[in-house]
Amino acid sequence: MSRTRKHLTPTEAEAKGLLCRKHLKERLRLMPGLNTRPAGSVWQGQGAYYVYNPAECVPWRWMPGRAQVRRQHVAAQAKDLIAADCIVLDTETTGLGDDAEVCEIAIIDVTGAPILDTLIKPTRPISAEASAYNGITNAMLASAPSWLDVAEQYAAIVAGRTVVAYNAAFDARLLRQTHQLHGIAAPALTTACVMRMYAKWHGEYNRDRDDWRWLKLIEAATDCGVAEDGAHRALADARMTLGVLRYLHHRINGRRPAQQT
Repeated sequence: MSRTRKHLTPTEAEAKGLLCRKHLKERLRLMPGLNTRPAGSVWQGQGAYYVYNPAECVPWRWMPGRAQVRRQHVAAQAKDLIAADCIVLDTETTGLGDDAEVCEIAIIDVTGAPILDTLIKPTRPISAEASAYNGITNAMLASAPSWLDVAEQYAAIVAGRTVVAYNAAFDARLLRQTHQLHGIAAPALTTACVMRMYAKWHGEYNRDRDDWRWLKLIEAATDCGVAEDGAHRALADARMTLGVLRYLHHRINGRRPAQQT
């Protein structure tokens, strides 16, 4: 018993007046509409492509590709965060582990004006590695207020606001740890992560982690033209984070700016 062929040949498709997307655009300036179904498929040796009846198609119009749509979604998220009057936070810490705590915090509003900017005297010395990274020394922290001195002000600032940070999960964890070290409850945070947003915008995929590749803040800020002196201090990093967020906000069409030569 013979099998029914699934695909047309190119000659058969031409005879029926059926065209692929490329030929619809090139010959007739048409494209399949949202409800246009393929009229058949044509075998091309290693695979098949769909063909359509031109009478069921609509005038061709430019449509953004998947990468541009992805960037549009990121830009829309940035626009919504700024419209909602988010605040931008950055912390410097005594280390990275489960016993580390905040030793500097900066919070700014969407205009870049500081709301809170202070060193924090930790319960134990800052590690040599952290000090080498952020330039904060134990001598600088000796006369700083403790977390108990600023915790109430911090809680009032973040209450009911969306807190934006670069690697927000890290800042949120260190803030929780700092509260725990002082025996007080950490306020609930609603956060948004500019690191993840910019990674999705940048569009370099890390197959090992099955996620977009995360860039360091200084890399993202340099790409966006908002890098500042004083990187790895809380206020400068908060300002760069806001700069990246504003950059994304202004790219609502999802297009990358032209490369400077």
